[in-house]
Amino acid sequence: MIWKTNTHEFSATVCQRTGRTCPALAHLARSVAQAVAAAGAATSPDFRVEGTGELTHCTPGCIARFDARADLIRVYCGARPEAAAESLAAYADLMFNDLADACPAQGLDTSPCAMLQAVALEPASMAEQALPAVI
Repeated sequence: MIWKTNTHEFSATVCQRTGRTCPALAHLARSVAQAVAAAGAATSPDFRVEGTGELTHCTPGCIARFDARADLIRVYCGARPEAAAESLAAYADLMFNDLADACPAQGLDTSPCAMLQAVALEPASMAEQALPAVI
């Protein structure tokens, strides 16, 4: 599923446990995006936050890991705690980007049950905002 807000484009996979997109995953990603944006004025451009948490309204024990920067947020549900962040990122690159070539076979022994990526949108330039709509 793909959707946009004024600040981000969100892409989410279907949960392998439920067969549907996960509203709790989407809510977490929106909340993290808002928190990172709010921290922007007080942090350096390379500010990054990572964390884990159990998602409500999911199968008990569904743990989500997130990695958030100003330009990119990724959330991995059901990822093993020992999974390397680099391996999760490479797997997400395969799922969400058309630039990735391959993921090493030893990278992940179990893939996340669901993932979400939020890419920050470029703010419209002042000139674009001032242009009248052409019909």
